[in-house]
Amino acid sequence: LRTREESDTSKQKVRIGVVGNLEKGGLKEGISILESLDSSRFSLTLQPMDETEAVSELRRGGIDAYIIVPEGFVSAMMNGEHRPITFVSAGGDAGVGGILTREIAESVSTLVLETENAVYGAQNYVEDHISGLDPYESGDRITLRYMFKILDRDLLYDLETIGAADSLSLAGYYLCGIAVLFVMLWAISCSPLFTRRSRELSGLLRVQGLSPAVQVAAEYASFCLLMLCAIITIAAVCLILLPRLHIAIPELAAGGLSGLAGPVLRALPAALMLCAMSFFLFELAEGAVSGILLLFFNAAAQGYLAGCFYPSSFFPEELRTLGAVLPAGAAMDHLRACLLGGAAGGWAVWGYLLLFLILSAIVRTYRPTEGREAAQ
Repeated sequence: LRTREESDTSKQKVRIGVVGNLEKGGLKEGISILESLDSSRFSLTLQPMDETEAVSELRRGGIDAYIIVPEGFVSAMMNGEHRPITFVSAGGDAGVGGILTREIAESVSTLVLETENAVYGAQNYVEDHISGLDPYESGDRITLRYMFKILDRDLLYDLETIGAADSLSLAGYYLCGIAVLFVMLWAISCSPLFTRRSRELSGLLRVQGLSPAVQVAAEYASFCLLMLCAIITIAAVCLILLPRLHIAIPELAAGGLSGLAGPVLRALPAALMLCAMSFFLFELAEGAVSGILLLFFNAAAQGYLAGCFYPSSFFPEELRTLGAVLPAGAAMDHLRACLLGGAAGGWAVWGYLLLFLILSAIVRTYRPTEGREAAQ
C-alpha cells in the first residue's frame, strides 16, 4: 500500500465530543497528544464539551458521536478497577461518519480491555513467580510499552487513498455506471423497430437463401448504427454542458478533447456487447409491451447489481460476485480499465457479444414463421 496526501485537510474527519472532567488524571494531556502527535489527528477531531452541549451538537449533526468519561476514570484504572466509558451516537445513523465512529469505538474498547488484561496479568505473574521484583513497577513499564506501540502503530501499515473503485475518482466511476445504464435503457427506444418485425418476411428471406444467422447479423448491424448515432450525439452534448456545470472527470481531463478518442474507441466493445444483449431480448419478446418491460427490468436489475447506482463495494461479497459476472458487470470492468488507461478486460465482453448473437440466431431459427410453413 502507498501513503498519499495523509495530511490533506479536505478529507472528512470524524467528530467526537468528550464529556467529563478532563483536568484530572492527565486526560487533557492525552487528548492533546492525539491531536498533535498521533496520525489520528488526520481522521479524528476530539472536542471537549459538557453533556448538554454534546446532546445538542449530536442532534443537529455537529458531531458524529460523543463519549462520557466517568469521574475518577484514570485513578480507577491505575487501581485495577474497570469503569466503562459511555459511547453515544445517533440511532439509525448509516452515514460514513457514524459507521467509522462505531468501528473506532469497538476498536478502542477492545484495545483498552486487552491492555488492562495484559498489565494486570503481568503484575500478578511477577508477584506470584518472580521474587525481588516490584509488580507495580513492572506494570508501569509494560503500560509504557503498550502506549508507545499504539502511538507508533503507523509503522505497521501504510494508507492508500483510492476512489470509488479500483482507483477511479467518484466522477469517473459514475461516468462508467451512467454510460452502461444509458446504453441498456436507450435500447428501449428502438422497440418499435425490433419488436414489430414481420415473421412472414423472415420466412420469405429464408426461402431466398438468407439464413437466420445472416438476418440477425444484418439487423444487429443496423441496431449498432442507431446506437452509435445516439452515443455520438449524447457525448457531444455532454462535452458542451459538463464544463459549464463545473463537472470534471479527472481521468479524462489530462488529455483534453484530443485525449478522448482513445478511451471512447476502447469502450466501444462494451457498447456493442450491451446492444447484442438487448437485441437478444428483443428476439425473446413476443410484442412491443413485453419487449419494453423485459429491457427495462433487465436494465434495472443488472444496473443495480453491477454497481451503476451504488458502488459495488457497498454490497455483500455474494452480490459483488454476482454483479461482476453479469454482462453489465463485465461492461463496467471494461470501462473502468479504459478510463484508467490499462489493458481493457475484453475477453468477457467479446465472449458475451458472441454468445448473445448466437442465441439470437438460434431463437430465430427455431421460431415458427408463416412464410416458412407456406414454402414447405
